Amino acid sequence: MVNKIAFIYLTGFSKTGGIEKFNKNVLASFKELNTNAVAYSVYDDKCDEKYFNQNKFKGFAGNKKLFSFSIIRNAKKYDTLLIGHINLSFVAYLVKLMNPSIKLVLIAHGIEVWKKQKGKAEWLLRNTNWILAVSNFTKHTLQASNPYVSSKKIKLIPNALDPYFTYPSKFKKPFYLLDRYNLRPEDKVLLTVARLSAEEQYKGYDRVIQSINKLSNSYHSIKYLIVGKADEKEQKRVKALIQEENVQDHIILTGFIAENELIDHYLLADVFVLPSKGEGFGIVLIEAMACGVNVIAGYKDGSVDALLNGELGTLIDPDNQVELIEEILNNLDHPKFDPFELQVKIKKHYDFSIFKENINRILGSLN
Repeated sequence: MVNKIAFIYLTGFSKTGGIEKFNKNVLASFKELNTNAVAYSVYDDKCDEKYFNQNKFKGFAGNKKLFSFSIIRNAKKYDTLLIGHINLSFVAYLVKLMNPSIKLVLIAHGIEVWKKQKGKAEWLLRNTNWILAVSNFTKHTLQASNPYVSSKKIKLIPNALDPYFTYPSKFKKPFYLLDRYNLRPEDKVLLTVARLSAEEQYKGYDRVIQSINKLSNSYHSIKYLIVGKADEKEQKRVKALIQEENVQDHIILTGFIAENELIDHYLLADVFVLPSKGEGFGIVLIEAMACGVNVIAGYKDGSVDALLNGELGTLIDPDNQVELIEEILNNLDHPKFDPFELQVKIKKHYDFSIFKENINRILGSLN
């Protein structure tokens, strides 16, 4: 009998971020594998037909009550409930009440499952059939805080590049972006791509900003691009820090950029730097490396997995300012990887085809 799957998740198309990209990869895998799956989104109102069939998708544009009612009403139609976020644990609980035989599978991304879980979130960890962790770091941190979770029920499914990601064949800085940001081809460019949120102050761009003055002693024309939408509170705080450090001439806050310009922004960089302490995996790290950019990340979160324990890039103590400065200079002076070599490694480990194979293997274990 074909396994009937309902995938419930928060966002995939109405916001951008690592979780959203993971969700789109799941949907695209379902479509390409021709699975008997439907999707329910709390916040999306529609899906991109490239990734998933619209006639198998139900979007509720933030109407949580209607979302919950719809999936609970249809609970008996499905054999498996794939839960895209632990915040949907109460809905999963109600679905299980309606259909006791349904299998529960939880996706564990990162910081949302690292702490001790309570209430219905704890119930879900105890009663789910499988947990799909995006990294070993997330797996071990989840278990450390919730020791009743057995390793046997956790399967690893690392994130991957988007199925429509275009691998660049040339590694040259785009002229239109040099012009837009008033950069010269010889300028050394550091890049961070991240959502700037007052609630997520773990990305590490503060420490890079605070390093610029010392870095400029070696590279006078160094520039640091921070790419990503900022909420009002965080934008105000970051701008104040830039003023305090007196590095206005070196920092460029681009704000939101269109998805079709993302690859060109990676190509603009000499080094991608994300000394974070809260990444469940770090999709931007593998995107940057797929564009041939050498990467520096922290070893206190899921970035360790994305960089294969340092095989693909440089891992540092994200709290060590001296080490951060030293490794940025090392990567500028002597890049660890040739761009073509790095891209080949990323294709080997993180191409979408590998993610799809993992999904197919997991679906097979549910039948």
